[in-house]
Amino acid sequence: MDDKGLSDREKALLAETRRELAARKAPPPAAAPAQSPAPEAKALPTMAERLEKLMAEERAEAQERKKKMRRYGLTISGAILAVFALWVLRVSRRR
Repeated sequence: MDDKGLSDREKALLAETRRELAARKAPPPAAAPAQSPAPEAKALPTMAERLEKLMAEERAEAQERKKKMRRYGLTISGAILAVFALWVLRVSRRR
């Protein structure tokens, strides 16, 4: 798979997924004699749960981008309008 068009975050997610797949395919290590009952390992999230988490993160990221674009859009529009108003005042005072 070509990783050229992916962001650093997406590359990290792909690497994590590949490591998990390799760990699932690898035979489990030989069990060492347990002296005390080991706490239950946290179950790996299912693909649906991981996809849901990823989609929620992307949605939050998109919302932040949208707010940022809206804020900058208003600022830039206001700056252009101010420059135009100053230009109109300058041109009108010469006459």
